[in-house]
Amino acid sequence: MKKIILVLFLINCTALQNFMGGGKSPNFKLKSVDISKINLENISLKLFTDIENPYPVSLPKSLIDMDVMIEGTRLSNIKNDFGKIDANSTKAQAIDLELKYQDLVNIYKNVKNKDLLDLNLKGNFALPIPESFQLAGKKQLDFPIDQLKQVPAVLPSIDIKNFKIIRPEPKINSSGLQSSAMNYLDNLLSGKKTSIGSAASAGLSNVDVDVVTEFDISLINQAASKLLFSDMKYDLKLNGENFLSGVPKEIIQNGAESIIKVKSSFPLKSLSSGLATAIQNKSSAFQLTGLSGVKVQGLPEGLLNFEYDKKGSLKW
Repeated sequence: MKKIILVLFLINCTALQNFMGGGKSPNFKLKSVDISKINLENISLKLFTDIENPYPVSLPKSLIDMDVMIEGTRLSNIKNDFGKIDANSTKAQAIDLELKYQDLVNIYKNVKNKDLLDLNLKGNFALPIPESFQLAGKKQLDFPIDQLKQVPAVLPSIDIKNFKIIRPEPKINSSGLQSSAMNYLDNLLSGKKTSIGSAASAGLSNVDVDVVTEFDISLINQAASKLLFSDMKYDLKLNGENFLSGVPKEIIQNGAESIIKVKSSFPLKSLSSGLATAIQNKSSAFQLTGLSGVKVQGLPEGLLNFEYDKKGSLKW
């Protein structure tokens, strides 16, 4: 009996639907879209999909071939075999999708004030026909895919602003070592071009002086969705050398900009010649890496991970 039903299915899907009643056919559905990760280069999405098999026979293969479009622009294509789908059942499948911001920028320009964008999956869902049952050269049965959901418009940027190194006040009745440290600091922060070398080379390996450094980390979504950042961890390198790291607590929301206020310090005795040169020149190549939580407007409650790795030039 199952073989007879399978033959009917392969010869004429419409006849099978009438035979079964209800007129149902296999169906692909996009249930929901989540953001799994955000960084400075791309946004990673997870598509939660279902394929429904309403027939009393299993489907040995289920081939998906569909375009991914944002606001009508084709950005990607997904081809996949969801494998066997049991009779009278629905199979859930999650699909990972990565979209690069460089491909999204022009779309954002055309819909500047739209915070939720249309994501359309359009293509074909095919059921291959076993060779022994193929008639008139028909190798598969095709069903259209046309599914629509919305995703936030996301284009995050990060930068360092208002960087400054603050000269500590000298201690009253300070020792000779403390006086040497203050002289070293004066030369370090004066902006003079003379090389002073590392703190160790200046005989300051045992000095206990901490130098306060303040700066702001600016986070902005350059697209229309509202992003709220929190729980930031950062590591800052100057001229390729580790300089500061921390978990700042103060975050100020200023319109579309989140400003993370950083106040930290470094022990003077740890200063290398490379860092000393950068501080003397009041400019440096920098690398800012880390992780932040981010809440995206329009998505369910909960924080996403925003991973960042920003390189640039810093002057103060």
